[in-house]
Amino acid sequence: MRFVSLSEAQRLIRGRSVAVVGSAPSVLSNKPGLIDSFETVVRVNNYRLTNETGARCDVFFSFFGSSIRKRSDDLIRDGVRLCWCACPNSKPIASEWHERNKRTIGIDFRYIYSLRAPFWFCDTYIPDDARFVERFETLQKHIPSTGFAAVLDIVQSEPRELYMTGFDFFSSGIHNVWERWRPGDPSDPIKHRPDLELGWLRKNATKYPLRFDKKLQELVRGRRGAV
Repeated sequence: MRFVSLSEAQRLIRGRSVAVVGSAPSVLSNKPGLIDSFETVVRVNNYRLTNETGARCDVFFSFFGSSIRKRSDDLIRDGVRLCWCACPNSKPIASEWHERNKRTIGIDFRYIYSLRAPFWFCDTYIPDDARFVERFETLQKHIPSTGFAAVLDIVQSEPRELYMTGFDFFSSGIHNVWERWRPGDPSDPIKHRPDLELGWLRKNATKYPLRFDKKLQELVRGRRGAV
């Protein structure tokens, strides 16, 4: 394996048709074969493969924390060629709340790379502090969910087309396709803000070559189920 630059990682994205596959239950609404028809398939965290979600994973995008259950053997079997990390190997932001509550793993991500040292098996991209902070600032100083971080990185990598599926910004209360989603501590000042993520998508939907599954179309257009 080797650690690659952003420009090297973007070679699997730039000018290609790309599917970014989230883990909301709406991902099961895809017709068999649709997701795998894209030139590059990006999957997030604890993705699941079914007839509807497809069998390929070219890029595995994850924050790689302890809740990620995918093993190297799983990813090799699924065809992963690139691991794209959401977090830098550093402490890129400060938060008095996290320090006071002894939850520094929410702002200091070096533990991930210490624990994962034997894990890496293919080309791997780790963002620098500037890129992480740019995403953080995009959401008014909130850490994006891993799926949304993937969308931001992929659209900035100039795909020819980007199909988003399996995103409902937690309005279903489900993630990992059929597991209950547990929101974080409401007092966390930098917690995920799905409403801000959806707001960004609504504002930028026509700026990029985006396509959405049916559920996401409804959310972006502010129809039923919108959060």
